[in-house]
Amino acid sequence: MVFENGVLDAYRQKGDWLADELMQKLFDKHGHKLGSILMPFLSDFDQHDFSEQDYETIAFFENNQSLPTFYDLKEIVRATEFFKKYQASIGIILGCYSLPYCYLGEDGARVLGFSGRIQHDTYNRLLETGKFVKNVMTQRFWEEKTITILLLKVRLMHAFWRFMILKSGKWDMKWGVPINQEDMLGTNLSFSLIVLRGLRKLGVEVDSVFEKAYYHHWAVVGSFLGLEKELLVFDVQKAIMFDKAISKRQFRSSEIGKQLTASLGNSYQKMANSELATGYFVAQSRYLLGENYADLLGLPISKYPKNLLKTINNTTSFLSNIYG
Repeated sequence: MVFENGVLDAYRQKGDWLADELMQKLFDKHGHKLGSILMPFLSDFDQHDFSEQDYETIAFFENNQSLPTFYDLKEIVRATEFFKKYQASIGIILGCYSLPYCYLGEDGARVLGFSGRIQHDTYNRLLETGKFVKNVMTQRFWEEKTITILLLKVRLMHAFWRFMILKSGKWDMKWGVPINQEDMLGTNLSFSLIVLRGLRKLGVEVDSVFEKAYYHHWAVVGSFLGLEKELLVFDVQKAIMFDKAISKRQFRSSEIGKQLTASLGNSYQKMANSELATGYFVAQSRYLLGENYADLLGLPISKYPKNLLKTINNTTSFLSNIYG
């Protein structure tokens, strides 16, 4: 299956109609108070009880908790075990590769720049992302099926921001719908394809059995987050096809991409309380992204030799503490 630009253009104009419909109903009921009512619940990943929410929200959770028909617990177990084994390296990859990779898509990155939160509250944003990844990759939450509540919360959080950005009247639809299907697919690939690619770049041999499980895992996650069936990825061939198409269409040098990347590096420096962290972030990101993509994001030339970078990878822990 090959997607041409016209088809992908259509996916840029699609959000998540089920979640978007709910947001419209809730806004009609609460108006601009909706954020203060809904967001504390959605951002609390430890709260699984939704019984005190609006009846429309309760219905959404009750009607969308079912696991997809392709769900295979054995594959989930394999994926979570794989994550646990390589969590230190995956933490490095998520922080220095996956996130900057997403910033290469200018139109998708505009959503993060729209609120300014990623630039001014990067640390908390990173902690939220880290907690999301930790929960999603914890086997117990899948066995208990509490993970479905978390994923539906994230889905509604995306719908809330999509609704409010469009409501502001400041969004140009030539960029596509905020948090559209193409950008959701790209983000999903940054947690699957890019993580696996990053591990290989760090010298890890990824067994095909665990590779298949990892794609399965993130396909399940994607289905809960509102990604359409046609865009779910179960193998490396389809992942590469989508990745090439999206990068060709969306990746370019942009001010928002450079700002987000610089803010990410500054946040790591603050977390590590050392200027060396910025140098490490630049060196590792340049290595994982490649020189061309690193230049598009405005990353300076690294002065770290590769042997020093390898030593730091084996000894540093602050990225692993966030994402591992």
